[in-house]
Amino acid sequence: MGVKLNKDKRIGKVLFIVEGERTEFLILRKIFTTIFDYQLETEKRNNKYNIYNKKDNPLSSIFVVNSKQSQIESLNDYEYLEKLYVKLQDEYKFPVDNASIYYIFDRDIETNNLDTIKDLINKFNNSKESDTYDIPGLLLLSYPSLESFVVSNFQQDSFNLEFKLGSEVKVYAHENNCNHQKISGETLKFAVDEMHKGLTKLNAHNYDLDNFSKTNEIIIDNQEEYFKQSNVYRLLSLLCIALIDLGLIEVE
Repeated sequence: MGVKLNKDKRIGKVLFIVEGERTEFLILRKIFTTIFDYQLETEKRNNKYNIYNKKDNPLSSIFVVNSKQSQIESLNDYEYLEKLYVKLQDEYKFPVDNASIYYIFDRDIETNNLDTIKDLINKFNNSKESDTYDIPGLLLLSYPSLESFVVSNFQQDSFNLEFKLGSEVKVYAHENNCNHQKISGETLKFAVDEMHKGLTKLNAHNYDLDNFSKTNEIIIDNQEEYFKQSNVYRLLSLLCIALIDLGLIEVE
């Protein structure tokens, strides 16, 4: 499979809403400021704001914020999301109405309820608009955690690795020298290939980015069935789907 990076792509405004307060911010900063050279702004739950790789009047830029709580249920808080979007537009002049929006969460068996996740998969099925919900956005999960993305940058056949908890993936990543600081354009292309190998094994490789909910359902149904049998998830992160959706990555 051929994977190409489009480093000069104009992507407009992009918003990531993430659950964690460290890993997600570090990974997204590495990708968008080091590999793709965009401006990136962040605001965490403590209201601390930062801007990285600042550009003058950027036509393309990224904003990363925390969800209200680390649990995925916070995405069901319509009032909170509305207030967040108004704040981004009024305080930071970030045009959420014209942004591509992605929700980056873990399939955490200990904190995230399966029924809630399945409901949100149908609500957040498109980065620009939603046929089923007033607020747009695309929900992209990692099994069991976003550290799966880091591992997939370096480990061949990473989908065959099995873990129950994100903490186990962190230990594995540390022991095998899988570090987000080492992510590069070449490792990112490797991660895309690894993700597609996993999607192919799940029969979820023919996805529709205009309505990703069907693919999300196939993935989670297969992963949950496997978990029932073995008490582990097969390592998989969908973060690269956002990069493909934005046109930053082309897959042949």
